[in-house]
Amino acid sequence: MLLMMILQGFAIGSFCLGACAGGLTGGAIQNKHGRVRTMLITDLVFIVGSAVIGLSYDQAQLILGRIIIGFACGLGGVVAPTYLGEIATVESRGTMGAMHQLFLVTGLLISNLAGLAWSSPPGWRVVLALNGVPALIQLLLLPTIVESPRYLISKGRTSDARGSMRTLRKGFDEKMVEAEFSEVVEFLLGPTQGAQSQPPPVERMDSSATVTDDTVAVATPMDLESKGSNSSAGVIESLGLIELFRSESCRGLATIGVTIHFLQQATGINGLVYYSTSFLGNVFGADNSKLITVGVTLCSVVVTMLSVYLIDRIDRRPLLITSFTGIGVSSFLLTIGAYTNMGTLVAVAVFMYFAAFALAMGPIPWLIISELLPTYALSAGSSAATTMNWGSNFVVGLVFPILTKSMGNATFILFGTTSFLGAFFVWRWVPETRNRTVEQVMAQRRPSQQSPA
Repeated sequence: MLLMMILQGFAIGSFCLGACAGGLTGGAIQNKHGRVRTMLITDLVFIVGSAVIGLSYDQAQLILGRIIIGFACGLGGVVAPTYLGEIATVESRGTMGAMHQLFLVTGLLISNLAGLAWSSPPGWRVVLALNGVPALIQLLLLPTIVESPRYLISKGRTSDARGSMRTLRKGFDEKMVEAEFSEVVEFLLGPTQGAQSQPPPVERMDSSATVTDDTVAVATPMDLESKGSNSSAGVIESLGLIELFRSESCRGLATIGVTIHFLQQATGINGLVYYSTSFLGNVFGADNSKLITVGVTLCSVVVTMLSVYLIDRIDRRPLLITSFTGIGVSSFLLTIGAYTNMGTLVAVAVFMYFAAFALAMGPIPWLIISELLPTYALSAGSSAATTMNWGSNFVVGLVFPILTKSMGNATFILFGTTSFLGAFFVWRWVPETRNRTVEQVMAQRRPSQQSPA
């Protein structure tokens, strides 16, 4: 029996193993090929994985397809939030990140509805093959988007970066666009290059200096730390994973971001997602549990829409603390309802669980990494956070059936306690990032505060 539960958990968790691999390699891939080309690679892997899983004829091929699609999800989990965080204005960064989560839960809702309609052979093959449709649509639309200006600046391609910035900020005041561009150049390349990057004002044409790819030197991150965060050493080489956690200026913020991703999964949300139908079936019956699962996903979509509205109007910290606290309370209510056979309380608690998660713990972890780390550390930080997220997801999916078998409904007491600890972690160590640039977050965080430990 135990072996069967482990195999069931592995079959479900194999997707997460692929995602771990995608997350671990995603930073290096997007550093080498850029954000847009990495999205292209992600789409191609999605399409291949969808074909493998849709045409699977045995369990091994099904698991292989899940691993391939998982790799694409892990890679996309690195590049999509990175790209959105880099192209968004400071004021709209939260909304962009929440929209990313909104499309994720909308996709989950569509999958649930498709599963209800086509759950029997051969309809399930259609459901699984549908994974490739959004990837194909994005593949066709990729030529319409521009590369991230921050990425181009980090590579010394400031002329291309200015063109991308102007395209992204079309309709904005030109002076504000140039000021934003110069601020990014100054932070990444140093104050000298930042000053040179500004075009000469109309009233005084005393300087025609501009930054070109040939005028930018290359500096290592260690050079930057030895000379200060605004060194004029030139282009900063991107940090690797080991260098990231050795960096005095970045390791504390990176640790906070990675911990938030761990805590997202430690709430047990994906254990409930994976096994919600079977779990609720024990309370309401199999047929009713499927409908409740769809209803819960619809609730997530609605609350995520609310998050899109709130996320740039309310600070990140209060939203995260509220989300963690709501998950903790609903976990205990779920346990009480299950032990007292109060089906209505169980249903209400499950809806509260998903709603509290969708409010902040769904979108903010994917958003906050790009708000904490500069471009030269962002790829490594995103890789570390994505790997932690999907690795924790795999562990939860693997042990959830074992925990529910041994602990019963008391399993959610464990997840609830972890959620309350998450609220304390945010209150104690997570800095506020709303309406603040990465440069401001790093500048205002003293060296003594770099580690949450």
